[in-house]
Amino acid sequence: MAFQELLDQVGGLGKFHILQIVLVFPYLLLLLSHFLLENFTAAIPSHRCWVNILDNDTVTDNDTGILSPDALLRISIPLDSESRPEKRQRFIRPQWHLLHLNGTFTNRTEPDTEACLDGWVYDQSSFLSTMVSEWDLVRSYQSWRSVAQFLFMAGMLVGGFIYGHLSDRWVVESARWLIINNKPDEGLKELRKVAQRNGRKNAGETLTIEALRSATKEELETAQTQTTVCDMFRTPSLRKIICILLFVSKELKKSK
Repeated sequence: MAFQELLDQVGGLGKFHILQIVLVFPYLLLLLSHFLLENFTAAIPSHRCWVNILDNDTVTDNDTGILSPDALLRISIPLDSESRPEKRQRFIRPQWHLLHLNGTFTNRTEPDTEACLDGWVYDQSSFLSTMVSEWDLVRSYQSWRSVAQFLFMAGMLVGGFIYGHLSDRWVVESARWLIINNKPDEGLKELRKVAQRNGRKNAGETLTIEALRSATKEELETAQTQTTVCDMFRTPSLRKIICILLFVSKELKKSK
């Protein structure tokens, strides 16, 4: 008799397991969302240099006449190779001649530019705010995005270490774990609790230490053998899950 048959004997997917799923589901939902959250919170929105005549709230319409925002942007920021506003630099002085239909004059020197000394303005059509727009993590500060990602993973590592030890000390272990770790009496006690909560008290009382040892004999022998990383790919189901997770994680990394 396998351990799964013991679970079926005490109620299988009964009230006890359904209650566990209901209690754990909200926690898992919040936890898993954090793994995907960084794709949005760390996104780099389209941005350009801040310019005084366009982005200064104290500048009124009378100061700029009847010029549209696009026209003000054209005379304030040079265009890149794709005819989009540059992200790294702006004109030192407004280039009014660019408002003419032909856009340029002959025999004119290249206008002087400067870096984005006053910060950036971000496109909010997709994201109202991200860590990039909040702290200006662009250009020379773009590497700080990786620092934020590192701190997130470091927090997971430290949290897993701390709360792992706390759970081992305060949270009840599963019956399977107790039996495999040579604690059959405690494992039997937990199985009887499951049977009682599933409304199968009589079935739980018929369980014995001998039945537990017989059901977990193969698992006990497996636990005593030395395992390697290659064992993760021996069974078809586990091999399929690992390959899917590797593929998904790779695609998520590309999206960042």
